Amino acid sequence: MTEIAICIATRQRPAGLRRTLLSLAALDTQRQVTIVVADNDGDKREGIAAAEALRVQGYRWPMRLLSVPTPGIPQVRNALVAEALTLPDVQFVAMLDDDEAAEPHWLDAMLRCQAATGADVVGGAVLRELEGQVAPWASSHPLLQPKTRGASGPVDLIDSTANVLIAAETLRTLGDKPFDEAMALTGGSDKQLFTRMQRAGRRFAWAEDARVTELIPASRITSKWLLMRGYRIGMTDMITILTHSTPLKAAASEATRIVGGFVVGGLGAALTLDRGTRIVRLGKAYRAAGKLAALTGHHYEEYRKVHGA
Repeated sequence: MTEIAICIATRQRPAGLRRTLLSLAALDTQRQVTIVVADNDGDKREGIAAAEALRVQGYRWPMRLLSVPTPGIPQVRNALVAEALTLPDVQFVAMLDDDEAAEPHWLDAMLRCQAATGADVVGGAVLRELEGQVAPWASSHPLLQPKTRGASGPVDLIDSTANVLIAAETLRTLGDKPFDEAMALTGGSDKQLFTRMQRAGRRFAWAEDARVTELIPASRITSKWLLMRGYRIGMTDMITILTHSTPLKAAASEATRIVGGFVVGGLGAALTLDRGTRIVRLGKAYRAAGKLAALTGHHYEEYRKVHGA
């Protein structure tokens, strides 16, 4: 019997996956759990090897290990969901990233919030652990801050699978491939799916005490990465809007934000000598540029490169 399937997508980060799996082995819960790992590297399969090594050592939870050779985040997520829903009596599907470690009370905190709110989707807090010596200008950047909301309870939308619990019955209503595989390497298929669920009347909640910690590698603590992450977010946000609108209507609805992003980002960056402030302001311009790129059909594939190990 499995009450909760905890799903992890991985690619070329065996050390990160091991850290994630060890944190799940230390969960303080009496629930019946099965771990589902999907490795998106059909050649090296380092994630499967790391998980197998733990299983041989007597890992606490039963594991199902999948190989998904076609590159793409939604491809892996769809495979995880399909496998999770085959488990007898599964009630919830949780998702974590392979650069995250869960706190011992994480799962029970998620389930308490779901029981209290009746939400179809529950998201949880993501703390940050920055690798190496971090310059002061970078440590205060918004994209590197903890993802918290201050309190638990119902919310309008959850926008990420980086710490999420979804009712299994809700997933069954979404078809064989709920995540849009056209967004293979762009990112954003999770927010797109949850936006679609929101439009269908599904309910969302936030569990502030269901915490995981994301390890951010030094290769992501650079001005280039932070700016391009803003560009990618703008692009995938526009792709999500275009899913439910025409290009003309999407452009009209976002015109003020796009123009404002360029003005605040461009002029604002020129008016400060502080590096951290300049990068934050430039990020607004990059986000606006990403929205324009999506309107013209350009897709930046951020996830072609793997960060971390």
